[in-house]
Formats: sequence, C-alpha cells, structure tokens
Amino acid sequence: MERVARDPAFFTYLRDCGARCEVVIGDARVSLGRARPQQFGLIILDAFSSDAIPIHLLTREALAVYLSRLAPGGVIALHISNLHLSLSPVLGRLAHTEGLAARWQREPATAGSLEDGKFPSEWMVLARDPADFGALARDPRWIPPVVPAKTPLWSDDFSNILSVLR
Repeated sequence: MERVARDPAFFTYLRDCGARCEVVIGDARVSLGRARPQQFGLIILDAFSSDAIPIHLLTREALAVYLSRLAPGGVIALHISNLHLSLSPVLGRLAHTEGLAARWQREPATAGSLEDGKFPSEWMVLARDPADFGALARDPRWIPPVVPAKTPLWSDDFSNILSVLR
C-alpha cells in the first residue's frame, strides 16, 4: 500500500510532505498504542470501505487509544464510506459517550464518477472541542451526526454489525 501511495502517477501527498511524513505500517490501533502520548495533531482512519470492516477500530477502547495520542486541539477523521453499513450512528454514539464534538458528511451519489476518478464519500470528524474543527465547523456540509436512541455503544466486549446494516 505504501508503494502505491508513494507513486507520483497516483498520489503526490507523501512526496509533498517530505521528511515530515512518516508512514507506519501495521494495525492502526496497535501502532498508535506504541506512539508517544499527544503526538498527533491529526489522526486519519481509512479502513472501513470493504465488506469486512475492522470492528476493533470502532470501539470505546480504540477511541481511548486515539484520544491518548491526539495532541490538544487535534482532530480524528474517519473515512467511513461503505455500501452496506451505516457507521455514522456508531461513531456518533461513541463521540457522545466520550463528550466529544462530532461532524458528519455524506456526499450525494452524484458527487463523482469513474470518469473523473472521484467517488462519493462519507466522513466523520471527532474533536475534544468544536473550536478544534476550525473552518469545518462553519461549513454547512458538515453536520452533527444523527444517533438513534437504540444505537448500541460498541466496545471490545460488544459490537453489533446487524445494527448498522443499510
């Protein structure tokens, strides 16, 4: 995956970051657990688009790891696009339970095409304080997630994939 991410025919972000960007290969939760506390201003999780999502990255305990490694004023961004699962209520419940601010955006189906190389996406962004969102907090496309009362709180001991089927 890193080889593809570094190929300028496809992506330029890692090249443009230069030495400031270190790629760590491994399970996100385990790798972040090895990092220094409050090390990251931005944590991006992009592991949920397949049919076999890594549930262990969406639990209360996983969120505790992310928050312990997030610098003050930092943001956690989760790419949660999925054809079969609606993950925003789970993340919304986690955010509410942990006292976090959350913003969600799901682009309409018309937001991209194969021809232009962009497909609609769905994102959830979490922060300790709404002010940490910066300009995103004023962007009307980013709204607080809707969390039905029956949405369960996922933990390492409990998750319910059936509760998030579309």
